[in-house]
Amino acid sequence: MILETIDKMTFSLLSNEKVVNASLIYTTTAFDDAALNTSEKYILSGIGIGSWIIHNHSGRSAKVNSKIKVEVGGIMSITMQFPRRKFIMKKSAGWKLRFSLGTKEGEDFLTLIPTVNWNKESYDYILQLNEEFEAECDSFLILQAVHCANCSLSMMTGGRVPALVSI
Repeated sequence: MILETIDKMTFSLLSNEKVVNASLIYTTTAFDDAALNTSEKYILSGIGIGSWIIHNHSGRSAKVNSKIKVEVGGIMSITMQFPRRKFIMKKSAGWKLRFSLGTKEGEDFLTLIPTVNWNKESYDYILQLNEEFEAECDSFLILQAVHCANCSLSMMTGGRVPALVSI
């Protein structure tokens, strides 16, 4: 899979044949709200300081599919509701910045390596998948990891992301 940055607020996940599989489209520059389009349409909404929910509307009710939250130590967690699973997004402390998504047991299966794209005023990402966990890492989870990376980068550069931890 290939992650393409369209502009500052739009990211597309392409297959190896360059067909769009999914997209993440922000509605605000503060990364508060977005649309996640996979085989289904989801809405990402900021619900408080450093926390977001992702839900889809089926009929008259909204069903929460996952929650994203900034935790102590600069990590972000993604909690899927059905089936109940928790993933941890960490950034490297080394010279070359990278974001790793893994299980709560510590097994990393997705790495995002950002590079600055000055023309688009955003970041391009190199996507690396661990082949052992490729089946578990679907486009819905990859786009949530991209959201975590965008928020983390915005926090590091003084952006408008209200992602402080309430203790």
